[in-house]
Amino acid sequence: MLLVDDHQLVVQLLATALSAEPDLECVGVAHDAAAALAKGRELAPDVVVMDVRLGDGDGIAAARELLAELPQTRVIVLTAFADPRLVQRAAAAGVSALAAKDGQIDGLLQLIRQSVRGSFVSGHGIPQVQQPEHRLAAAGLTADDGAVLRLLAAGLGEDGVASELGVDLRQARRQVQAVLTALGAATAQEAVSTAVARGLLRVGRW
Repeated sequence: MLLVDDHQLVVQLLATALSAEPDLECVGVAHDAAAALAKGRELAPDVVVMDVRLGDGDGIAAARELLAELPQTRVIVLTAFADPRLVQRAAAAGVSALAAKDGQIDGLLQLIRQSVRGSFVSGHGIPQVQQPEHRLAAAGLTADDGAVLRLLAAGLGEDGVASELGVDLRQARRQVQAVLTALGAATAQEAVSTAVARGLLRVGRW
């Protein structure tokens, strides 16, 4: 199994948990999308566990690229929030499972074993993002800003926002930056967290 997360502590904890399982083994680790692709090609692992947000890109986009070359590999994506669009993107990319990043390790181990069977699995208890539209205007955000915010919550970067909205990359960057500025956030992840805290995105359980 290949573990991919830009937080070294997360990777270390997962690797330690796997080492205690007689039927599971960590064969490599990576901390960004580029390293994940390189390691995947080198190791051809049975399973890849990958964060949806990586320092240099989108985990689902990386999964799609990896699976195009290694169709027998199973990919499980870890996520803190799950917009329905994220679920659709994951399934379309060939991802085998979504898992809540703050969930129990036993649940992740179960998903890993289930993923080998090949069907798409949505992990229990993943927070689902909803957007109370009436609150956007009160926060100084337009409907277009709300659409961008939902895409950021779905794990997309600027390239993904541009593709989903049908605009060029420059326009997408302007729109993302406008949302970050309105929320006083420095990063997309901070913007999503701030939006949740302010009630602009509601997080519920599936």
